[in-house]
Formats: sequence, C-alpha cells, structure tokens
Amino acid sequence: MFGRRVVAVALLALLLMPLTAPAAAEWEEDSWLSNIIGPERLALGDEFGCHGMPNVDISTNNSIISQCRDYLTERIEASKWGAEPLSFGLPSGNLDADDASAVSDAGFKLIDSFEEEIVESPDGLSVIQYNGGSLEKNVGSTEQFDDAVASGAQLVNFFWIAREHDVVVRPDSELINSIESRTAWFTTWGEHYSYQETYANFSVIDNGSGSWDVEFVPETGSIWAVPVTSEFTALDANVISVQDESSHLAELAVDEPHLKEGWREDGDSLFLTLAPNHRVNVSFDRSSSVHLEQVPSPQFNGHNLAITVAGHHTSDLFDWSRRWDDSPMRFTWLVEPRDVVGFSWLLPTVAVLLALAAPVAIIWLVKNDRRAQQMVSVFDSLDEIKFGEE
Repeated sequence: MFGRRVVAVALLALLLMPLTAPAAAEWEEDSWLSNIIGPERLALGDEFGCHGMPNVDISTNNSIISQCRDYLTERIEASKWGAEPLSFGLPSGNLDADDASAVSDAGFKLIDSFEEEIVESPDGLSVIQYNGGSLEKNVGSTEQFDDAVASGAQLVNFFWIAREHDVVVRPDSELINSIESRTAWFTTWGEHYSYQETYANFSVIDNGSGSWDVEFVPETGSIWAVPVTSEFTALDANVISVQDESSHLAELAVDEPHLKEGWREDGDSLFLTLAPNHRVNVSFDRSSSVHLEQVPSPQFNGHNLAITVAGHHTSDLFDWSRRWDDSPMRFTWLVEPRDVVGFSWLLPTVAVLLALAAPVAIIWLVKNDRRAQQMVSVFDSLDEIKFGEE
C-alpha cells in the first residue's frame, strides 16, 4: 500500500507542476515598424519614440530605457528630420533624479506627464503635458480642447491608445472633427521641440537691387535639423520669387498644416521657412533696397496653434495607426515590444516525464499485484494442506 501511495503522489505532483510553474515573460517585435506601415508614417511626418519594455518599470530597472531605444533604432529612424529618438513616455507618473539622468543619458529630450503641477523640467528634460486629453470616446471632449485653445496655449497635446488589453478603443468623432477642422500646425513632440530650440533670425544680405540673399544658420547641432520660419514685416515691396541655385521654393497656403520649406506673403509681411544652412534669393518687384525688419516666428508658417498626438504603448503600429490614414494629425508613436509568454522547456520536460513515468508506474503496479496474488495463492494452498492433514 505504501508503494502505491508513493507512486500516486509522484504522478499527482507531475500533473500539477505545469499549473504552478511560472511563465517565462518575453516580448516579440512589431514587424510593422520596419515594414510598410512604419516607413509610410515616417514619410508623412510622424515620429517614433519609446514607452519602455513590457512589464518592467523604469523605477526598478533603468536599463530598459536604453533597451527600448535600441529596440527602436534597430528597426526605424525616429523622424524624417533626425534618426535618434528624442521622446520617452513614462510608464508611470513618477520620475526621480536617477530615472531622469538615465532618460537624459540615453539621448532623450522629452518626457510626458499627467500631473499639471509639474513646472520645472527634471535634469534638463522638457515635460509634455496632456492639456488636450484623450482622443478616446467618452473620455476626450471638445470642451477640454476648446478650453486649452482659449487659455492661449500654443501647444495642445492629446494621447491615443488603440487597445486596452483585448478591448478595441473607439475615438470620439466629434472631437476628431473639431481638431482636424482647426487651422493649426499639426506636428510631433520632437519636431516641435527641435523648432523651439532652433528658431532665430536669418542671415540676410540686401543686394540693393530689389533682392535679398537669405540663409538660416542655426547655433546648435544637438537636435533635429528642422526648417524654421522667420517673418519679415513692413515690406515696401511685393515678392516675385524665392529660389536657390537650382529650383524655386514652394509658395505655402496660409493654412498649410505640416512643416516644410516655403514662403507666403500676407499683406506687407513675408513668412519664409528655411531648412538649416539653406541659402535662397528673394526677389521683389522693385530695383532698389527693400525695407528689412525681421521677427523670428515661434510657430511654423506664422501659426498661433500647434497640435500633437502621442500614441501610448504602441505595440502594434498597424492597429494603432489604421484609423488615421487620411487625418492631418501627426503622431508621436511611443513604441514598446509586444508582451508574450515566452517558450519554456519546463512544460515539454514535464510532458516527457509523464509519458515515461505513467507506463513504468503501471507496469510496477501490475507486477506488484501479480506478486501479491501469487503470495495469496501460496497461503491458500498452505491452508488447504493444513486442513487436509487435520
């Protein structure tokens, strides 16, 4: 009986082991980053940043910051303006001095926060706040967006996530219509930050014959090389053309929503947008000097409002971006790998042990039963002999 109990307990332990075995936490890459969707969104003007690694908080492991950066940069560039990522989304609202240093050391310049009371940027990092709220239905609202615009904010930032676990998230159509109908600069975190860190007066040479030679020479090279706008006011002439050595610069509409080189004339003002170190000639409709008064523009093309959207926990770029193919909005995709249960050798080993142990245990039990039956038969025979002699 004792032997049978031992075998039964051993088999039960093998059967229960898979239920108590810890799963091996692993991740898999999002192939859309480097195939089709990623390059298309990059060409449109979207940005790619980081949101960490699955199931690991930066407060417990700072190394995931550089791990996420490497995961991203091995698959896609951060922007058409620069290869290195600038934006990092915090998985939680907490950021101590060590965390801030790790984010900065990894090359990031921007972090996000839902806490309105944060005023100072830790360790030189710029903080993006979600003053526009969410794009999600029953969460976002046109009222919050209108309040942010009415407050005079030059940058209104939203966030978006396509799935909460297995639940598909729906956008608020009324809010989306309100956003997309605005005359605004639709930009991204890194693009807007690079612009703000770079814009300044252009270098201008008045040729004295109704033309200027204009060039934008930025002072810093540590951020993306984005075009910036400068406004020339109180002109006493009209612009005929803006061109470099090989081509004419495009004329921009007043509501042009996306950052690009070009120019537009508005009354007696010229808004000129140039890439760094690009030299152009501006020709006017007069043969003498033109009045020169320059004012750097804090927003592209003289816009008063910039709008950004951050895609949180972007683990499947196709799923996150498929609703926005025709939208003028531009997204900062905060990328992280997909969380999956990794392969473990434990379960196959248990299966093999069960496959081997079961027949061995059965054979052992059968043999023991046969021996017991033989012993019973012997004792019965002895009893018959004994009774016979009596």
